[in-house]
Amino acid sequence: MRAVDTNSSVDPTDFTIRPLRAEDVTIISRLLRTQPPEYARFFYAFGSGEDEIARILSGRKRDVYSGMFWRGELAGFFMLRGWDAGYEVPSFGVLVDVQHRGRAFMRISLDVAKLICRLSGAPRLMAKIHPDNVSPRGARRLGLVQTGVEAETGNVIYHMEL
Repeated sequence: MRAVDTNSSVDPTDFTIRPLRAEDVTIISRLLRTQPPEYARFFYAFGSGEDEIARILSGRKRDVYSGMFWRGELAGFFMLRGWDAGYEVPSFGVLVDVQHRGRAFMRISLDVAKLICRLSGAPRLMAKIHPDNVSPRGARRLGLVQTGVEAETGNVIYHMEL
């Protein structure tokens, strides 16, 4: 069973990006649970449990959690986190459904995240990416510049000036 958005149409050309709300926990959890473990192994922004997802979405103030819907189904989501914790520079994260991998969803989510950051006055955005998830060359193609390595996870820290 796919993660269907009951608020959108299933028109063959329907593509929507919208904020995710606590009412969306079921479709978010379903998307997370249906990914192959090897594919989603580096995504740990929050668990797939509905209570935890609802708590995060309900408690957000400035942080951004947005879903990308294709033909009424949740194809992926992205986030800009850290503003609620007082950081000037948000951390970008994205998960695209494995069935949509390699399409433009990741690039679109990054472009929209950059726009949101610019409109919000952020000077740059940050991303922490496991080295097995994105190559340094791929990160450079996206405009990300390596600025460090997170000691506890081995994730590469990237920044993008806006």
